[in-house]
Amino acid sequence: MISPKHNQLFSEAELQPASGFPVPSSSRERLAALKGWNEVLESIYVNNPNHAPVLRALDEIVSLGRPGSCYAVRNSAASFAGKSAAADEYARVIARRKTFPAEARPVVRVELEQACTSRRFWTSILDAYDDGYTSKKDEVALRRSAYDAFEEHGTVLLIIDEVQHAGYRSSGNSAATDVIKRFINDGRVGLGLFGNEEAGKILPSNNQLSHRLRPPCDIKPLRLDDTASQATFSKFLGKYDQQLTGKKLFAETSNLTDPRVMACLMSISSGYLGRVVALLREAARHAFLRSAARIEVCDLSHATSTWAVEQKLAASDPFRFGVVKANG
Repeated sequence: MISPKHNQLFSEAELQPASGFPVPSSSRERLAALKGWNEVLESIYVNNPNHAPVLRALDEIVSLGRPGSCYAVRNSAASFAGKSAAADEYARVIARRKTFPAEARPVVRVELEQACTSRRFWTSILDAYDDGYTSKKDEVALRRSAYDAFEEHGTVLLIIDEVQHAGYRSSGNSAATDVIKRFINDGRVGLGLFGNEEAGKILPSNNQLSHRLRPPCDIKPLRLDDTASQATFSKFLGKYDQQLTGKKLFAETSNLTDPRVMACLMSISSGYLGRVVALLREAARHAFLRSAARIEVCDLSHATSTWAVEQKLAASDPFRFGVVKANG
């Protein structure tokens, strides 16, 4: 079991590579092999139970929608919490149901750029449909083209990722949040508004917009002190480990359910499984470039110090320095 006071350190010997080479290879041949290998790595999907409320909420948005009356829902969570993964998984769920024509695009995800103006909002949507004429259109024409694209491609749900960027307002123009409000009023397709914690502040700040949203489906982290969360975490890591060998990415199991590894991963991820996956991918690439038989503690430690710490997701590397106790 994982304890919030768990502070067990790996020995110096355990932090040393047990298979493969001590350091990654930067040869052209190994880097070339990494490309195809990485595609398989990124194809791994383990059902994330924290996504279930998101998938249910999106299903409701699609079910409630009808011409002239569509709904929207917010999903705000910390960076690398798995928001985009949940959106992409919902698109796969819809595809597996085969309730739409094969050529249709019922679910489309769009990622907003920083400082997103109302014009950039529409061009971001049209870029997803490969509209090559956005630069020649004014905002009215852009909106009309977007609505035409929804109809032409059978889109029923638009997921707007990084929606926190919609709060930008340039001089003399409406903020993109005002455009989203108009979008909902027009009732062409359902909306999933996905973003970080800032989105949870920006969207409610527009009263007219927030009144048009259904109850949020924000991704919640697993809790270190909760037995059910610990079981979920262990099950998730075990399935991910199985896929690493099942897809022949590694010859041996990576022992990801070792209680000490779990404690470190829970500490780094703050309970967000999306962060765990991102860290494991970094560690896996490091192990591959070392020609290792599995992901080892040294790979997890390297990924933590070079990725998680640099991304400000962790203050230090718990694999090397230990898990900080909950009581300080």
